[in-house]
Amino acid sequence: MENAVTKVLFYKDGFFGYGEKGDFQYWSLAHFIPLILFGIAIFLIFRFREKLKSWKHEENFRFIFAFVMLMVEMSYFWRLLYVGSSEPDKVIDLLDKLPLQVCEWTCIFASFMMMKKSQSLYQLCFFISFTLGVFPLLTPSVITMAGPAYYRYYQYWLEHLLPMVGILYMTFVHGYRPKLKGIISATGFMAVLTTFAMICNLNIEGANYLYLAIGTTDGGGSVMDIMVKIAPNVWGRLALLSVIVIILFFIAYFVYIGITKLYNKAVKKANL
Repeated sequence: MENAVTKVLFYKDGFFGYGEKGDFQYWSLAHFIPLILFGIAIFLIFRFREKLKSWKHEENFRFIFAFVMLMVEMSYFWRLLYVGSSEPDKVIDLLDKLPLQVCEWTCIFASFMMMKKSQSLYQLCFFISFTLGVFPLLTPSVITMAGPAYYRYYQYWLEHLLPMVGILYMTFVHGYRPKLKGIISATGFMAVLTTFAMICNLNIEGANYLYLAIGTTDGGGSVMDIMVKIAPNVWGRLALLSVIVIILFFIAYFVYIGITKLYNKAVKKANL
């Protein structure tokens, strides 16, 4: 019985393993459901923001939420240790799995942001999550082999959506606001992360950190796949990405300002 359970869960074709390529399809029901649940969560937080702020267990809730985010992030690596690579004859090389992806650090930073109520981490997480963090939601190319029958599907969506929920929780419940100077810290972080990613990509065989080397490894049609086609040279790709990231940071800030003004205007009009 124990061997049967282990096989169902931990073998490569078990719950913690992999399906066939195409198991997850863009804009299918499996794609829409996490986004719909995300929208519902944000609506509920906004709707009950005052009650959440005065809730006697609010601090405990933030710590639990942060702990869940950390466990979601760590479970990605724990799963790899149990299951291994999606390719039958390939052994996992931990040099290919260093924490040098944007989503990984956003999840970690958002956890500490919620525990410490850190304004500086909020600025960093806001600008990264609502710019670069949007692309994996639109084109989740790295889970084409993991639909709802596999743990990786749930881990992926939680890893990308929970930090956004946490950021908006701090926005609505605790009144945190993005500031223009937050673009500086977000740009600085991306510069440091990209530097390490490029060093690893150039010195570790097969490394593809930030997908700057060859786009997404499975050719799943992500934004980085498009950038690889536009700028085949890795340095040209890096320059293009740098410009796009900074532009996106400013767009995120002004979109937030615009939405806030429209909301305040609507509230003022409703109270007249």
